[in-house]
Parts: sequence; structure tokens; C-alpha cells
Amino acid sequence: MRPINSLKNALFNSLYRSSLISTAFAGLIVCVLIFLSVEKDMREEGKYLGQLVFNEIRQAMDSGASYEEVNHLLSELNETAPDISYNIFRSDAIQKQFGEGRGLTEEILRRIGEGVDATHVESIDEIHYYQTIKFSEICLRCHQDVSTGEIAGVIDISFPANRIRIPVTEVLMGLFLVFSITIISSYWALSSDLLEHMINPLQKLERKLKETEGHHDLNERLELDSDLKEILSIEHSFNAQQELLHDAFHQVEQVSIYDQLTKSFNRHQLDRLFTEETLRAIRNKKPMTVAMIDLNGFKQINDVHGHQAGDEILVHFTRVLLNNLRATDKVIRYGGDEFIVLLPDCPCDQAQSLFQRIEQITNSEPYHYKGHVLFTQFSTGIAEFPGDADQENAFDLISTADERMYVDKQRKKKAQAKT
Repeated sequence: MRPINSLKNALFNSLYRSSLISTAFAGLIVCVLIFLSVEKDMREEGKYLGQLVFNEIRQAMDSGASYEEVNHLLSELNETAPDISYNIFRSDAIQKQFGEGRGLTEEILRRIGEGVDATHVESIDEIHYYQTIKFSEICLRCHQDVSTGEIAGVIDISFPANRIRIPVTEVLMGLFLVFSITIISSYWALSSDLLEHMINPLQKLERKLKETEGHHDLNERLELDSDLKEILSIEHSFNAQQELLHDAFHQVEQVSIYDQLTKSFNRHQLDRLFTEETLRAIRNKKPMTVAMIDLNGFKQINDVHGHQAGDEILVHFTRVLLNNLRATDKVIRYGGDEFIVLLPDCPCDQAQSLFQRIEQITNSEPYHYKGHVLFTQFSTGIAEFPGDADQENAFDLISTADERMYVDKQRKKKAQAKT
């Protein structure tokens, strides 16, 4: 089950995650910048210190200083700056000409490679810069059996990290980059969370509302992909409103189509149903019969037993009709105690036989109301399409059926009067 958070907590968590992401990105960039900057500044610092030492040694050597005097000069330089250590490593040619000294080790040769200055970090308090000294034209006046460009020696300058001088411009640039990365990554993380948990669900809600305005399927329900309780509350409210709209629409549809008492079609559906059945009869080239029915003595039932009894008689009679008609037949309450029955694919003689059988049922099965026996007798008028009306005057069938129903009613009144 997905966790549910409030919008406040979600925003806090989003800001927290964005700060972690931005800090991680910023930290990575800072490490890269520091590495590049420190390496560059470390080289510059070592080169600066190495040039100072080389100039001192060059002046001493130009003055004819001996090996011991050069070593003494190095000792004085080391004492001048205790945190800096200077050492000279001599090539084989120098040692052969002027005597033993510190020779170039395999490790130093490996670090300087092709005679390029190199740096090596032992620890934060011991950074080595190896400055390569090569023979130049002026060196050949004193040194023998060597050529210009050959390595004469290496000055090893060892100094702590706090001696490195980082320019203010690099510091400001680093701070600017860190600030920019923090803002960008925070914006990206926050906007991603808002897009996933708020904007996308709200856009989906907007689309559903527009679909509802366009009378789309009210059975469809909204599912918002969010773990915010406010968004889920909107989802619940929307679906509840959809349910209410669906029920209300269904009720309106039922009222607009069916008679609420008898559950048969109401008079508003007569034109539609009559047109459909007429066109079907024309298309299938088969007859369609219209029957007009009117209950006999219905006013007397209302006057003697009340309108409740009249309503129950109408319901009972409609039930008898529906139980004895086909599923394709249509029963329409025309008004009061009058009904119209549309009988597709049914000729007039079959319709007459059908209603005679229904009349026998109503005569043999009276309706009992509060101890009273009530008979639901009725009169029927039948007209057939296309026998009694052509296509252009199809609706005249209803008038014809109504006239014939009135004739049947008068006939039954006279028969009852004689008895």
C-alpha cells in the first residue's frame, strides 16, 4: 500500500532530497575543481620555489663554489624556511666530474619521465615538486662530455599544502560554480517531484473535468498517480461526484423514457418508437400493428375505491400485458388509463387473437384490493401498417386505432347494458 503524505511534508521531503542531490553534485564539482586548481597551483608554487633555489645555486656555481659550498648553501636555505626542504639529485655526468653526491634514483627518473617537471603528494604536509635542470650552452663551459638538453639534475622541493597560494579569482569562480550547481540541481529535483506528485495528477484531473463537460462516460473513474493526501482527497471527491452524476443521469434518463408508475414507456417516447418500428417494417417488408387500449370502468374504480386502487390496477394491467407480449413489443402509456402497444412483425388478425387471450386472462384473474374484487376490463382498437396507412401517413394509424378502440368500447357498453 502506497504511503500517504501531506503536501507540507511532501514539499519538505522534496526540498530535503533536492538539498542532498545538490550537495552531492556541488561536492563532486568542488572536488574536481580543487584537484585541478591545487595541482596547478602546486606546480606553480614548486616552480617558483625551485627557481629561487636554482638561481642561488647558479650564482654560487658561477662564482666557482665547490661541492661543499653548494651543500652549505642548501643547508642555509633549508634553515631559512623550516617548512620547506630542498634537495638536489645529480646526474651521473655531474657526479663523475665533481664527485659523489645524491644521484638520480629510479623513482625520481620514473616521476619526471621525459624530463618534465612533476609533482608528488606524500601527505598534506609533504608535497614534492621535482624541477628538472638541463644542460644549456652556458653550462658546457664547465661541464664536459655532455650535450645541451641532457638532464643535469633534479631539484626536489618539499613543502606543506598550506604553502599553496590559490588566486582569489579561482576561489570566486569555484564559489560561483558551487552556487550555480546548487540552485540548478535543487530546481531540477524540486520540479521533478512537483511534476510527478502534483502537476501531472492535476493535469489529469483537468482533462477528466473537460471530458465530463463533454458528457463522456460517467462510469469512468479517476486514478491520480500521487501519494499526497490532498491529491487523493480530490480523486475521492471527483469519483464521488462522478457516482452522483451517474446516478442522477440514470434517474433523469429513466424519468425521460419510462412511466414511473407502470414502468412502461412514456408518451414522450411514442414518436421515436413509432418511427423506429415503421422504418423496420418497411426495411423488412413485414407488417406492424398498432393497438390502442383503454381500461373500462377505470373512473368508477377511482371514485369508489380511491386513486391508490386506480394506480394499482394500472400497474397490474401493465404487468399482465408485458407477461403476454414478446420482448420486441413496445407498451406505451399514452395517458391516464390509455395504452398504445406497438407489435412489429405482427399482422392484424394475430394481434386481435392476442388481445382476446389477454382479455380472457383479465376476466378470469381479477385484482384483489382491500377485500374487493376488481376486474380490469379494457377495449382495444387495432390498425395495421401498411394496410391501414401508407408510409407518408403512417401516424394516421394511431388515429385509426383510437377510433376502432372507441367503437369497441361502445359495443361493450351496449352489451353490458343488455345484461
